[in-house]
Amino acid sequence: MYIKSGASAQKENKQIQPIVNVGDHRMCPECRTVGCVVWVSQDKKTMGVQCHKSHREAIRQALRYGATLVPSTKTRKNIVFLTAAA
Repeated sequence: MYIKSGASAQKENKQIQPIVNVGDHRMCPECRTVGCVVWVSQDKKTMGVQCHKSHREAIRQALRYGATLVPSTKTRKNIVFLTAAA
């Protein structure tokens, strides 16, 4: 019978990445609450996490030719954030 030593078994465990599936619970990257995975890329490196809390919309430019950025006052629920699946 062949038994691996503890050091080599730990090296193999570090190389294994956790598998992310749709429906798993992960932290929202913006507010750090628990969200739900709703999309996983084919290469399993990117995932979409849907958060049930309210988040502000993206910052838009106020003027067509100006450099002024205006933060939006609108909020939306159930926004999906694309993050790394690591």
